[in-house]
Amino acid sequence: MNVTDQNRILNPLRAIANAAGQAGKTTESGIYSTLRIDAPNDVVDIYLTAPSKEAQFLRAAQRIDRHIDKRLVKVERAPYTLRQLHAARAQLLAEQAAHKLPYSIYTAAVATDGSSIQVTVNKPDVARASAQGQGDSTSNLAGRQDVVGGVRVTFASGRPVKADSWADTKWHDSSPFIGGDALSDGSYVCSAGLPTVRTSDSHPIMITADHCFTSGDSIYTGASPTPTMGNFYNTNGGYPGSYVGAVSGKSTEWDAEEIDGSNNNSDESDSTTWYPVVGDAYSYNGDSVCQDGVASFFMQEGTVCGINVINQDITYTLQTDNQGSYTVRGVEGVRSAWAVAQGDSGAMVFQAGSTRQARGIVSAGSADAPTGGGHAGTYIYWTEAPDILGHFGLKMNPKT
Repeated sequence: MNVTDQNRILNPLRAIANAAGQAGKTTESGIYSTLRIDAPNDVVDIYLTAPSKEAQFLRAAQRIDRHIDKRLVKVERAPYTLRQLHAARAQLLAEQAAHKLPYSIYTAAVATDGSSIQVTVNKPDVARASAQGQGDSTSNLAGRQDVVGGVRVTFASGRPVKADSWADTKWHDSSPFIGGDALSDGSYVCSAGLPTVRTSDSHPIMITADHCFTSGDSIYTGASPTPTMGNFYNTNGGYPGSYVGAVSGKSTEWDAEEIDGSNNNSDESDSTTWYPVVGDAYSYNGDSVCQDGVASFFMQEGTVCGINVINQDITYTLQTDNQGSYTVRGVEGVRSAWAVAQGDSGAMVFQAGSTRQARGIVSAGSADAPTGGGHAGTYIYWTEAPDILGHFGLKMNPKT
């Protein structure tokens, strides 16, 4: 969908969200929790602690913007007001500032449905253990964090939020590794794709493209120095950085290989930060996807989105530098000017949103309309996550 069509759908919803958010934070703060735009269903979900007061709330929103369309609103019940959620978060962060917590908080977010404060920490097990059996005491937060000021709190593993360059993280990440990280065998650079675990024993396996490396190779992230933005193809390969693992299982049919080694998380390394990846699915004609390859990133294309699926069931003969040619079954997509570049191989292909859904890994690009010195093309081919996971007996690693 082009930007004009997207805005045709989103602009009326954005107007509702703006008016409702303003009303909720002022005159209706006693019942307002949160909201979210549901563009696929052409509706704005508004969460109130008293849904019976929907009419009152919408009148307040219309006083801010009389043009909003109430027919595009769906009201849902929430357990807490936004004021309660903010107060609980402030209380929790105050305890951290006073050094009273046995773990470090990375982020503390209001759940999109107003149901809790979602906290990412360095030691989720410690956080959960400190919460067990401690009830709802608001005077001893260090001993109990499942409820703060009467508000539910959930814990998940997180990462520090730093102000330094994301390029450094993407190039030489450390365990746990994620999709979109740089991978190298010392002479060739590819991109990490699907962070998975074996279904049989939950052993971590990173998936990248089969044509990237050979069986038994030790694979690392990039090492210092980080490539100069816009000058990726003059890098020396960045070897060795952090050890990722050794190449084990391979599949030419799905152009995929397993890297067996260090831990991973089901996240993807985007242009400026990481995002959680929730589930996997096939791609279908007419859909739109992204890819997070390192080459496109360092050639200043960032994470490449707006790739349109034009053939959901295609086989192609893949010409490789080190393994000859073989037939691959995958998907074909297209994007004007730049879709993929050499070095993006193995990167995660995904559906974008507040979370990501894995669709597969980058396999190849065309040379139809080369840009960037002949390294990039407008056509991209990828193999699909459900097929790869089924072939190797894997599942996406749920730890995010």
